[in-house]
Amino acid sequence: MNSTPSAPLTEADVMAAALRSHGFPAFPDKEGGVTFLAVPLDPEVTADEVRTHAHVLIACGEHVNRPADQYDEPWSASRYDDKGEFLDVVYAGEKHLGIQGDAEACARAVVTHAAQWAAGVAAEPVPGTAQRLIDAVRRHGLGGYYDSEEGVVIGYPADVPQERALRNEHIVLQVVTSGGNGHEGLHVTAWIHDGGVHFHEVAQVFVSPGLPTQEDFDRGARAAAEWLSKPRPEAGTVLLAALAEYGITPTACDTSFGIPLDPEVADGSVWSGAHLSVADRSGSTKHVPAAHAGWAVFLHDASGEPVGDPPFATPVSFGRPECHEDSARAAVFIADYISAPSR
Repeated sequence: MNSTPSAPLTEADVMAAALRSHGFPAFPDKEGGVTFLAVPLDPEVTADEVRTHAHVLIACGEHVNRPADQYDEPWSASRYDDKGEFLDVVYAGEKHLGIQGDAEACARAVVTHAAQWAAGVAAEPVPGTAQRLIDAVRRHGLGGYYDSEEGVVIGYPADVPQERALRNEHIVLQVVTSGGNGHEGLHVTAWIHDGGVHFHEVAQVFVSPGLPTQEDFDRGARAAAEWLSKPRPEAGTVLLAALAEYGITPTACDTSFGIPLDPEVADGSVWSGAHLSVADRSGSTKHVPAAHAGWAVFLHDASGEPVGDPPFATPVSFGRPECHEDSARAAVFIADYISAPSR
């Protein structure tokens, strides 16, 4: 008499059994040489229809049809809509649970999500890029959530309830990916509610052109936190402190600082005579330190006109410098330049 094997033979068998215990089917599927299980959120959906309904694809490495005793990668479950568009990760496995424990945990996560979906209370899926931004702003002490209607992340002071976040000044973080318009990249902007139904942009807090890296996410989130902090730090203040260590007090204008080459020149005459000017690549001295793009020092002749290339500038190839370090380097250069006997 033949006996039925007491344990499933493949990794897919283990997962299918875990899902069957909750009344859900698991249909073998494949794409591009990768095998996985397709699970409809509505358990009444058939194998032929699963990919055209809300569903989850469950994988265990690149193949789920390997022998169960070869399990060496955790289970994962990814949520897709009825058009096959990826929405979110429902489950990311734990290898230390073993194949059975991991499969059961995955099945519970899928079934729970399916129940929430059926009841219309499933949380809005958060795209991976948005989740990275949310994680970044939270690491820097802000509250953060994904606005699925606008496709942006909202950052706000952590002591403000989320439902009131838009009532006060808040930060909008967005990765723009539309090609050809020159605006691609991470954009971080401050907005404020006008008390009615409209919002007004206060300032561009941070921008990083091109495909953002994790460092860009972190710098953008740090810039958002600095912008909302009280008092708000400014890159120009950091430079002034660095120059003060050498007894230098520059004259400020809206976008730069001026240092006369003749220390006897009065503040009001700095710009019309020989001087050094210091400006940031961002065109501001009031940007937050995390948004600092690099100081450049320009030489001006006796008529106040610029002369040649900047004698000091952080190379663009160095990336975005830390404001305190860049300010210290600029201050050393300026102090040496104005005190050089051969100048």
